[in-house]
Amino acid sequence: SSGINAEYGHLFSAVLAALYERSHTGKGQHIDVSMFNTQLSALVNIASNYLNSGVIAKPRGSSHPSIVPYQGFRTADGYVVVAANTDEQFYDLAEALGWPWLCSNPMFSTNELRVENRAELLKHLEERFAEETSQFWVEISQNYSFAISIINNVKSAFEHDQAQHDRIVKTVHHPVEGVEMKVVGHPVKYDRGDIEQYTAPPLLGQHTSEILSELGFSLEDIRQLTNDRVVQVAH
Repeated sequence: SSGINAEYGHLFSAVLAALYERSHTGKGQHIDVSMFNTQLSALVNIASNYLNSGVIAKPRGSSHPSIVPYQGFRTADGYVVVAANTDEQFYDLAEALGWPWLCSNPMFSTNELRVENRAELLKHLEERFAEETSQFWVEISQNYSFAISIINNVKSAFEHDQAQHDRIVKTVHHPVEGVEMKVVGHPVKYDRGDIEQYTAPPLLGQHTSEILSELGFSLEDIRQLTNDRVVQVAH
């Protein structure tokens, strides 16, 4: 789904760019958005390393190929993701962990050395993070410069304060089952006229007649297309 979302992002920006260009030239244009090319563009530094240095990236889970630590860690009750992008942030991380000796270890004093000695450093970090809860690490790290956040599962994500504040979950009426069902609302919020009217996902063929009528098809045309099994109309 992340690939589809990335493709949509490129598609939307391409449409806006084409509309803007048309407003100046009066000419429209065909837009081709490839999911494959979208994924290639999302490789960013991984693509750059290969194209310019011939380095072929290996699967690394949640870790970063050139920054350590920058990945997820198991805690006593879940997972957190930690990003120490600079040496200063790593020193802060070591202090927050209560292990300042990590900074004085010559194997970990710079990011380059931490990348080189990744396995040894991660062994220590994994041991320490597993000793406390996710919330403990988030709270103790508030006054430090490195980034840390709890990795949510689906339940905790929908119960998150941000999800509750944005009212991202909507309730709609199912036209066949006659029950209320929950769906995920639109993630974009507008300061004027926010989206509030939601309907259940359409049944197969629910809007066939309506759409064909708007396109100029007569009732007889639609009936014939339905009889010929070209389209399906919900009853």
